[in-house]
Amino acid sequence: MNWDILISTYPSEKDDILRAKSLQEQVDAAMNDMGIPVLDGPCPEDRLISLFPDLARVCSSVWRDYSGSEPSFDMAELLQTFANKEAFPEIEGINEDALQVILTRAFSRLLFLLREKNSRAIPDTWSQGSCPFCGAFARIGFDSETGRVLHCPTCGHSWRYPRVRCTVCGNADHSTLGYFEAEGLEGIRVSFCKECSHYIKVIDTAARDTADPETEDALSLEMDNLAVEEGFTEVP
Repeated sequence: MNWDILISTYPSEKDDILRAKSLQEQVDAAMNDMGIPVLDGPCPEDRLISLFPDLARVCSSVWRDYSGSEPSFDMAELLQTFANKEAFPEIEGINEDALQVILTRAFSRLLFLLREKNSRAIPDTWSQGSCPFCGAFARIGFDSETGRVLHCPTCGHSWRYPRVRCTVCGNADHSTLGYFEAEGLEGIRVSFCKECSHYIKVIDTAARDTADPETEDALSLEMDNLAVEEGFTEVP
């Protein structure tokens, strides 16, 4: 994440951005001593769940440093809720935004480290819109003269994918695929599918100086809002 670009783009949210940066750095530091296993293949869900107790200890440590007190909730259960993309339970007296940052970073960092240590488990070629390592659907892609590259929002893996094909349902009928752009956001478009009503954001590398995928995702939140207003749904 390029924090300086985010601050220059959203100056009114500088304090929140710096707080998120600090929390992410604390998570990274706390995970340095966490054991990362070698897997037999792509990351299976049951293997990932088995690491949640250790990950919960990392999150609890960061939460204690941030809040000054022990968590009043079961961090491992909350991680499971987060991984399943379920709604957070109401927990009185907590900063939910800070907790979201900690959990998001810890979960993504774990998958990133798992992928780095188990790169041999990733197939050389892949033709689906979901990540070949962790199974997450791409939220963002990058178009260049050589084609489209999708990026996994959780483990950070990137892979080539056809331009004219929905990443969710695989629809390749150009008459039901489309895209739109927004004034003031040069080189960013929403590619959508009318068959399943899902969308991803696509960055045109020839039209703008691109940052890393995580930063580009944050810089293009306006496109997510526009896509939802048009009746489309982000990837599952």
